[in-house]
Amino acid sequence: MINKLKPIFILFGAISVSYILWLLGQVQPDPVEDVPPPDVVVQILTPENFQVTINSTGTTEPLTQTVLNAEVGGEVVYRSKKFSEGSSVLSGEILAKIDDTDLQLKYKNALLQLANAEVQYSLQVVESEVAKEAWEKLGEGQASDLTLQKPQLKQAEALIEVAKAQVNSAEKKLNKTEIVAPYSGRIQSANIDIGTTIIPGQPIGAMYTSSEIEVTLSVKDNDLQFLSIPMDGRKLNPSEQAKVTISSFYKGQNQEWEGKLERVDGVIDPVTRMINLIAVFKNDFIEIDKPNLPIGLFVEAQIDGVILQNVFIIPISAISENNEVFVINKNNQLQSRSIKVLKKYNKFIIAKDNLKAGERLVTTKLSTASDGITVNPIYQ
Repeated sequence: MINKLKPIFILFGAISVSYILWLLGQVQPDPVEDVPPPDVVVQILTPENFQVTINSTGTTEPLTQTVLNAEVGGEVVYRSKKFSEGSSVLSGEILAKIDDTDLQLKYKNALLQLANAEVQYSLQVVESEVAKEAWEKLGEGQASDLTLQKPQLKQAEALIEVAKAQVNSAEKKLNKTEIVAPYSGRIQSANIDIGTTIIPGQPIGAMYTSSEIEVTLSVKDNDLQFLSIPMDGRKLNPSEQAKVTISSFYKGQNQEWEGKLERVDGVIDPVTRMINLIAVFKNDFIEIDKPNLPIGLFVEAQIDGVILQNVFIIPISAISENNEVFVINKNNQLQSRSIKVLKKYNKFIIAKDNLKAGERLVTTKLSTASDGITVNPIYQ
């Protein structure tokens, strides 16, 4: 019985399988949608001229600093109120006086010695003339120098020269009892007071110029290519002096001062590869419109370098670590370019080679990208 029904079961199974396959064939798969190209921000490359600036830091220092020494000794009998730390003084201003009683005596004694020497010289001239006249009347032949008293006359002349030198020396020492400011500036320190006894050569204070301030700025040796300056250490001509702008937070707000690059220290540090530039800033003696530049102030500096012609300013986001950028061709496909960075700043870099005006530069930071990928450019 089962053997007779077996063909029927096989036929039924085949029909069922065929029907299932037919049903599966009626199911349509979901259509595959095309993935849209990613959006990227682009900028049109436009060449322009760019003023290079070089950043550095430094501390303000006086251009000239002098230790004031006493050239004569004695008791201090006068001290100016302006001979105090921080005070401004003018060139030639009297800062202090030393008791000159002994030096006055020495000066007058030197004058007396000079007067005596002049008298002795006058007498010797007369005696020499008398001796010459006597020889001409009584003597025969050529008279000797000793007979004519020429050695005595030379000795009298020498005594006058010595006396004059002693007078000059005594006068100079007498003038040194007044300690004067050698130039206009500010007092850095004062070590004496009225009644103080000092000895020759003793330091009595220090001062510095306030009209000119100096700042030493360290820059990378690679930045020297952007400065048209000689490296021989000489003071630069006005046409060679680049503008330097320094800034600092002073008196409760950000202040700026402008100066000039004056010279270059020609020695490159072998460890840091840095070189020192010296900038000088003028100060008005009297503070009127803006604060004078103080000594010891930490400042940030910007040095004006050369002007680069026809270069491209590229956002820092557009360049990879290995100095590559992406541009978009006419088919909106990415193309990588290796470029040479001329100068790098915090937010952008300066480049020139291997780029063309009018090309579309990708400024979006791409984590994964390769040549040939189609993108949708969005213009800035």
